[in-house]
Amino acid sequence: MSLGAPPPGMDEYQRLMAERASAQRRNRLIMGTVITVAVVAGGIWWTKEKKKAAAAQVILDAGGRFAERDKTEMGAFWNCVTSSEVDVGMFQSADQIQQRIESAYFTQQKTFSEHLTTECVPKMERARQVLSGMSNDMPDELKGSFDKYVGTLPKMQSGIENYAEKVKGRGAVKDVDQSIQEVGGAFSADVSPESVAFEKFMVCAIPELDKKKDIQGVLEFLADVCKKDPVKFMTGVREKCGALVQNVNKDAKPDPSKTFKANAKKFFEEDQRQLQAWDYCAKRSRKGKKVLDLEEFLTAASDYMESRNEFVQTAKDAAARIAGKPVTAAPKKAPGAE
Repeated sequence: MSLGAPPPGMDEYQRLMAERASAQRRNRLIMGTVITVAVVAGGIWWTKEKKKAAAAQVILDAGGRFAERDKTEMGAFWNCVTSSEVDVGMFQSADQIQQRIESAYFTQQKTFSEHLTTECVPKMERARQVLSGMSNDMPDELKGSFDKYVGTLPKMQSGIENYAEKVKGRGAVKDVDQSIQEVGGAFSADVSPESVAFEKFMVCAIPELDKKKDIQGVLEFLADVCKKDPVKFMTGVREKCGALVQNVNKDAKPDPSKTFKANAKKFFEEDQRQLQAWDYCAKRSRKGKKVLDLEEFLTAASDYMESRNEFVQTAKDAAARIAGKPVTAAPKKAPGAE
């Protein structure tokens, strides 16, 4: 073997080392490419997720602003009409709203109408202005449910204004009902200012009184009509006949009608069951009238609560869809909720 010549097998060894080095470079290149692709793909995914999260947050932020404005502005209105601190979200039905408003009425019967008109209606007007002003900044996904919500507010204002007007006459209604009891309590077969006035009232209030054989016929008539439609009946009685028993001059000379003697004989009784019947009818009519007085407002309030809940649910659903998260089902209404 000459000096400088590679040992036997050295060429093969160098070739293997060269191939190994080449393979390593190739593997590093492939790995680098894979990593680069993964990083790029991850970056794209992260960017998309970030955009989705940002878009979802826009929806949630709009919902949060709405909730804050509703609580502040409409909360002030609800506190006013109920004369107490309330959370309307806790109401399960329109009946509960009616009870709270009627309770507020009893605390200030003489001034409640003015209270509603001068204090509560302006709060509703402000709420309408503030909440309607949010429309331009409302995301497209929420515009439909938001417009539905805002549309309930004018109807609520109209309803509470009408209610305020109607409660003005409640005092006069009670005065007539009380006069029926007072004058009727003095009714007898004797000619007196009260007896003459009450007999005229009976002729006016009870259709075909002359065909009733005795007091039982009167009681049966009152029982029937006051179960069917006490509001309509008593409203008519008060309007047409109420003046006959109001402000009776007890010192004046009585002027009995031609029917007084016969009617007094047929319909006077010591037990005065007729007065109990009139009292029953009056109370039923006043209770029914309360519902009718608030009916317009309660209908609008129910629509308000429904649209309010719908907006909140719409915001949650829209944010979840944009973020790629499961959409939660809307909570079921409680039993008896309207």
